[in-house]
Amino acid sequence: PAVVLKGHRKKDKKISPTVIVKIHALMSGAFKKAIGWKYIAINPAKNVTLPQRVKKERDSWSASEAKYALAICENPVLKLAMLLALGCSMRIGEILGLTWDCVDLSEESLASGNASLFINKELKRCEKSSVEALEKRGRSKVFFTFPEWKRANCKTMLTLKTPKTASSVRTVFLPKTVALALIETKKRQDEEKMLLGSDYKDFNLVLAQSGGRPYEPRQIDQMLSTFIQENELRSVVFHSLRHSSTSIKLQISCGNIKAVQGDTGHAQARMVTEVYAHTNNEERLLLAQKVDENFFQTPTPGAFALTSEMQKVLQILAEKPELVRLLAAM
Repeated sequence: PAVVLKGHRKKDKKISPTVIVKIHALMSGAFKKAIGWKYIAINPAKNVTLPQRVKKERDSWSASEAKYALAICENPVLKLAMLLALGCSMRIGEILGLTWDCVDLSEESLASGNASLFINKELKRCEKSSVEALEKRGRSKVFFTFPEWKRANCKTMLTLKTPKTASSVRTVFLPKTVALALIETKKRQDEEKMLLGSDYKDFNLVLAQSGGRPYEPRQIDQMLSTFIQENELRSVVFHSLRHSSTSIKLQISCGNIKAVQGDTGHAQARMVTEVYAHTNNEERLLLAQKVDENFFQTPTPGAFALTSEMQKVLQILAEKPELVRLLAAM
């Protein structure tokens, strides 16, 4: 049965089957290690009956919905974040952790159509104790820790760290529209730096707040939520834009999974198709129309009318039945 969380009994909130399965996998691995160390004889997690996981499909925008949203978005920060998610298939942490030294917008690369960005880190808020424990063992994956602006005794820290998986480290070529948006963003940032001078805290971030501080994922989520409500768009979360990007690229590339996987940074190709290639109603409607046109369409009168050449051939065959027998034997 589902487990009731402490403090959530009145709210009737329970741990989901997915979380229970993950906890079981963690505990089972620990027990296996304990058997190897001769601490225990059997794995108590081996014969556990796990709850069935119900796979939920995440709502995502179709290509037309995404294009419309970009067209009406007037918030430059949200629009750039959306462009990077849709055009470059980036995760929110990768977008907010992107620095200018990893963006190639040189005149040469722009002229040749090879403008690109290199994804080698992500922005993430981490538990201080966890980071400190990893540092002691020389296993820290944190590149940089941002200063604390709110509370001196905060238990978490905002960091730039290595990405989710090794395959997440990748180079993504920029669509021209995204490259132009980045150029405009750099221009605005440089103007702001000149205006604020030493008051600008420069962390070299592509997406930075006024004054240079980083955005956090929840702030971008809130921007998107407000934008959706104000414009009466279909409700989606920011991460779903990456799903939309994957589906759009699969369509455009005629199913070139490896090329799309190179952009998304998924460790396994099956994740591109199984998890992210969502079928939406717009595509299904188009498919139904194509089936009707190419399979069920009623022939129009005269569609199979014989041409004069065909009539001559039939007349010859009628006059010479031996030709019919010869053709049938071929």
